[in-house]
Formats: sequence, C-alpha cells, structure tokens
Amino acid sequence: MKKYRQIIENFFSLSILNGLNVLLPLVTLPYILRVIGAGNYGMYAYVYAVLQYIILVDSYGFNFSVTKQISQCRDNIGEVNRIYNTVVLTKLLIGILLLVLVYAFSGWVFHSDMEIKMFLLGVGIVIGDIFTPIWLFQGMEKMKYLTIVNATSKILFTILVFFVIRTEEDFYLLILLNSIGYVVAGILSVVLARKQFGLRLRLASLKDVGFQLKDGAAVFGSTIGQNLYRNANVLILKQFVPNEVVGIYSVAEKIIRGFHSLINPATQAIFPHFSLRFKNSDDSEKMAMLRRVTLPFAGVVALVSVLVYLFAPQITYVFGGAEFGNASVLVRWMVAVLFFGELNYLLGIVGLINMNQRTYYFFAVLFTGIFSVVFLLLTVHRYEALGAAWAMSLSEMLLCFLCMLRLYKIAHK
Repeated sequence: MKKYRQIIENFFSLSILNGLNVLLPLVTLPYILRVIGAGNYGMYAYVYAVLQYIILVDSYGFNFSVTKQISQCRDNIGEVNRIYNTVVLTKLLIGILLLVLVYAFSGWVFHSDMEIKMFLLGVGIVIGDIFTPIWLFQGMEKMKYLTIVNATSKILFTILVFFVIRTEEDFYLLILLNSIGYVVAGILSVVLARKQFGLRLRLASLKDVGFQLKDGAAVFGSTIGQNLYRNANVLILKQFVPNEVVGIYSVAEKIIRGFHSLINPATQAIFPHFSLRFKNSDDSEKMAMLRRVTLPFAGVVALVSVLVYLFAPQITYVFGGAEFGNASVLVRWMVAVLFFGELNYLLGIVGLINMNQRTYYFFAVLFTGIFSVVFLLLTVHRYEALGAAWAMSLSEMLLCFLCMLRLYKIAHK
C-alpha cells in the first residue's frame, strides 16, 4: 500500500474533480438550457469548441510529453523549474499567435457578429489554460493541486451562472463566465507552483523552447488527430445543420464526456507512475505491467457503459429536460465512445507512448481522425447528428484495434 499510496491519493483527487465535472452540470445545465434554449446553446457550443481547438493546438501534447519529463526528474527542482518556464513561454507564444490568426480570419470562422463577440469574451479561456500546468501536477504526482485549481474554477462558474444568466438574451455571457473561471484557475496555479514546489516564472531560452517543440511533436500530432474525431463534430455540424441540432448533439456529447471524466482518474493517475516504472524496464516487463491493469479496468468501464446505455433516456431528461429527449438516442450510439475511448487512453497513452511508440500512435490517431471527418462529411446531409455519433464511435473502435495490433506485435517480437 505504501508503494501505491501516491497513485491512490491521485486517483481520489482526480475522482473528486471529475465527480464535480458530472455533478455541477447537473446543477447548471438544465437551468442554462431552460433559460437560453437549444439554438443559443448550439451557438455557445460552437464558439466554445473553437476556443477548445485553440487550447488543443496550444497544449502541443505537453500534457503527455512534459508529464513524462517531469516524472523522471521530479527530484531535481532546478530542472523542473527550467521545464516549467519553457513550457509556459512556449504555450504563451503559440496561444497569442493562434488568437490573432483566428480573429484575423473571423469572417470565415464565425457566422455572425455575435459569435465574434463571444470569441473575444472567451480569450481568457486560452490565457487561463496557458498558466494552468496540468503536466506539472501530473508529473510531480500531486493531482490534489490540480483538483484544487479546477474545482475552484468550476464552482465559481456554477455560482456565477445563476447570478448572470437570467434571460435568453444573456446566453453570450456564458463564454465570459468560462473565461473568468479559467483565469482564476491560472492565477491559482501560479501561486501553488511557487508555494508548493518553489517554481518561479522566468524567461526561458529559445533553445529550450525548440527542444520542447521537437520532443512533443509526435504527441502533438496524435492529439490533433484524436481531436479530429473527438471535438471536430460540433464544428462540422455547425456548417450543415441548424443551431438547435448542434445544441442537442452537444448535450449528448457532454453527457458522454461527463461519464468519461468519472472513469478517467484511474488512467490519469497511473500515467506518470508508469512513465517512471517503464524507464528501466524491457518490453516484456512493460507488457506484463500493462496486462495487470487492462482486464480489471476494461471490466469496470464495460459495467459503466452498460448502465449508461440502459438509463440513457433518464440521464438525458435529468440533464436537458423534455426538449432534449432526442439526445438519448445519440447517447446510446455514443456509449462505444465511453468504452473504447477509455481503453484507448490506457493502451495508447499509458502503454504505447510510455513504450516510446509515439510515432506509431501518431499515425494511428491521425488515420482515425481523417476517417472520422470523411465519414461525417459523407453522412451529415442525410443523418445529421446521428452521423456525428456514428463517426465518433467507429473512430474509437478503429483506434482501439490499431493500438491492440501494435501491442500484440511488441509482445510477440
């Protein structure tokens, strides 16, 4: 128990955080949907998805590549501080560039002046994320600080929703409330990094910036490919269907992500631990460690997936009310996303990336992402949101097959 105490502590810390990710939307989402309606929620979901794509590119795979670096040098605070400053500076430079580019091409990206206004109100989401070092807390295996930071942000957002969103016309302020939450999280993260680890923000060298960009390139490619099928659906649907359909799909996707966040602490907690254990192990030892956690983990995820499928109508009603009843059909089709998505994190991120198979994983995820986009484009005209649900589910299944194929070859070489 002493050996795995840190993993258990991290698991419970992340479980608390992800429990809030499920419970707080139970408080806010029904209220928001009732006040602003499906169409306005669809517009909000689209702008928020654009901002999340900026965060995705800005993160550059650091949540995996830098987590591994920090986990392997956590006892050298000078080195950790150098990595910390380098990554923050790199993210800041990329983030500013992306925000300027999206605004410069806002006439093509957005469909109305209101969406552009919401984008500007959401700039704080990107800035706050830059200064919230998930990779630091994971690499140091101190997820309780990540829980403190994000819980504070989410609770603040929840409270503000009921004070600010009072009429349908207030829908655009949702993005502003998200910005406030992210900025508070960023400020709190900087304070915790200094108080708990002795890390101070300083300028980093361009040489170190270049190293991080090179080291994270393969993982960055993987995350881009992964998000082609995990986050692109809302962006693609927006081009072909009314805001109301986008809103209904977004609610279904949010429900699946909520249950995903309940399970995800297990894999997030063991990722830095496996990074450290894999450092001096050969392939057979790595495969043995991975096998020991895969079967019991798959059993738990399967149980949760079956329950979500059986109770999809009731879950959808609790989150969205009668107006979003159609979302239950989408939730049932997307249960495969919950099951195979969790397995993909374990087999791909915890397994293949820690086994230095980043290039293979990059091409597997990129292929999967392209498949998803093509499939959705071929089906969206006839099946609309249902095509998006199918695209995401089939993509997770395809990626799981590719990960298992590679691990089989490693085990039998």
